[in-house]
Order: sequence, then structure tokens, then C-alpha cells
Amino acid sequence: MPKVADILKTAKSQEGVTEYPVNSNNVIYNTEYYGHPVSGDNYPWCCVFVWWVFKKQAKFILKKTASCINLGDWFKANGRWITPGNQKPGDIVFYKFPTNNRWTNHVGIVDEVVSANDIYAWEGNTSVNSDDNGGAVMRRHRTSNIVGYGRPAYDEAVIPVTPTPIDNKHTYGIDLSDNQTSVDFNKVKKAGYKFVLLRSTKKNGSVDTKFEQYYKGAIDAGLKIAGVYKLCYAHSALDAQREAQGVIKMLKGRKVDIWLDMENFGGQQIYSKDVIAVIITAFLTTCVNAGYDVGIYCNWDWYNNHIKDDIKKICRFWIARYGKNDGTLKEQYRPNVKEIYWQYTSHGIVDGIVAPPTNFVDIDVKW
Repeated sequence: MPKVADILKTAKSQEGVTEYPVNSNNVIYNTEYYGHPVSGDNYPWCCVFVWWVFKKQAKFILKKTASCINLGDWFKANGRWITPGNQKPGDIVFYKFPTNNRWTNHVGIVDEVVSANDIYAWEGNTSVNSDDNGGAVMRRHRTSNIVGYGRPAYDEAVIPVTPTPIDNKHTYGIDLSDNQTSVDFNKVKKAGYKFVLLRSTKKNGSVDTKFEQYYKGAIDAGLKIAGVYKLCYAHSALDAQREAQGVIKMLKGRKVDIWLDMENFGGQQIYSKDVIAVIITAFLTTCVNAGYDVGIYCNWDWYNNHIKDDIKKICRFWIARYGKNDGTLKEQYRPNVKEIYWQYTSHGIVDGIVAPPTNFVDIDVKW
């Protein structure tokens, strides 16, 4: 098996390679993949580039396919699918650009993780003007259009077993979803954690498959339910109201805080602050009118660049800001926002939590 550093070194060595002639898809990676030169629209090569990089280091570590969809499905079928926020260098990143209706249409190799939704990746068949069909190998900076990641079986891909250290200076908690396949809440409490935040409903409106189990388990162990969160896919006030109503319905009268998760899952980053404010206000107002306390979850970039000041003045915030995202709390990254939850890492290890293939979990503190 290769090491992450070897894969990234190989990818970097290809920077600047282009197809010839322009717009032909005639490129060395396709030639090696198919066994002879090919050209034409039927031979896009972003996925082939990823295959080629890994083939140079170790055969058979990835499925041989020129299809982003097939590769993504292969990772999912093998239990190696990673959700945004849990990625790390060496992961295969899958994008969805509005060029077609497929669930993914472009891939790359993560080179650097800045935050949950901010990465640099090595990509083939890209350019600054045409994200997913640009004809060159480049290191791209991405903050949107990411649908998830696949994690290859690297030499160092060993599930961490040492719990992340915490101190007595802060009130620690975790946020959970069915990405965590098993949680022993008594162990979580014994480890020093005081609260949990739980995912409510998914994109299609269905309830997170672990919600009821984790809600009861946390309460039975004496942990506080600090709230439920809803990933926002809304593109209008009406969409937002419907999403809020879905959360309210699934709570069945249980009065816990509701947090609107603004991370561009629905592509809202393209909108102005005013449009985003309309979506946020519609969701939160619906919840407040139903008797719920509310707040906004977002990363530090979203807080600074996509949230209106008027919203900041009246809302509570739960901010994701990681720094190096190595599992440790670093005070210099604490967001300067009043009355918040701070999600300081997505690479935490907590005794009692199983989350294949890494066991990583988000860790938060309450200020």
C-alpha cells in the first residue's frame, strides 16, 4: 500500500500536463488507461488521472474506472465513504457541478484541508475557466460543490484508538449523526463530555436513522441534548419553511434548540447576503413561531462573508473553525463571537464512539 505523501508527490509531479490538441481529451493518462491513444468527447479523464496516480504507486488500490459515479459507488460499497468535514489529505474528493444531473461529475485528490468546506486538491481535466472539463492538471482551491470523499487504504490508514485529550477548563460536547454507527453514551459521559447535538432530518426529509436511538441514549446517560441541527438545502423562503416544518414534525413536541446548518450543501454560497438572509429568516422564524429556540451553524468563512450583520446581531451561533484540525483545541482559533458553541475539530477520538473507517467525531465546546 502507498503512503499519502507518495500519492501527493506523484500528483504534484504532473502539474501543468495538458491534453493535445486543445479540447481533444488526448492525454497520456487516457493512453495508458485504454492501452492506445483516444480522443473525443467520450473520453473525459479526471477520474482516469486519479487512477493513473494511484497505479504508479500500487496496483489495485482503487477500482479501475473512468467514471466518477462508479468510483464513488465503489467507495460507498466498501465502507470507505467520508462526509464533508471529516476529510484529510489523500482522500478522493467528489464534486457535483451543474453541467449535468449526475450525483458527481468530477474528482480530485485532496492535497490540503483548510477547514470543513475549504480544501486544495490535485485535479485532472480542469482549468480556472472550466472546472470539470478544462484539459489540464492543476492544484485547485475549492470551497463548494463538494459532495463527499472516498478514503483509499493507505499504509497509515489505521483507525486511531487514543482518545482526544480534553481539559477541565471548558464544557465539552460532540455532534452526532448516523455517520457514527455506534455510540456508548455512558463511556462518552465518563470521558468528560457534557452535551450532544444531533442531526435531525436529511436532504429528502427523512429522519436521521440514529436520531431516536441517540436521543434516548444521551438522555439515559445523563447528557444534555444541546440541540438538533438541520443541513440547509433551501433555495427560497418556502423551501426553508418546509425544511423547518419537517424538523418540528420529527421532534414531536420535544423542546430542544434547533440549529440551521449553513454549509453550502444546497449551493447557496452563490447567493447574495440578502438572499441568504431571507432563507435563514424563514427557517428560524418558522421554528420560533412553533416555540423553539434557534441558532445558526456555519464555518468561519460563512460567518464572515455570507451572513448579514443584521442576522449576526439577533442570532446565536455555533461556529466551526479548526486551524490544523489535528484534534486539539488551540485557543488562537476560537471565534470572537458571543454565546456560541465552537466546533474546534472534526478529527476527535472519543471513547465509546465507532465511526468507520476513521472513528473521527466532531468535538465542540460551549462558551
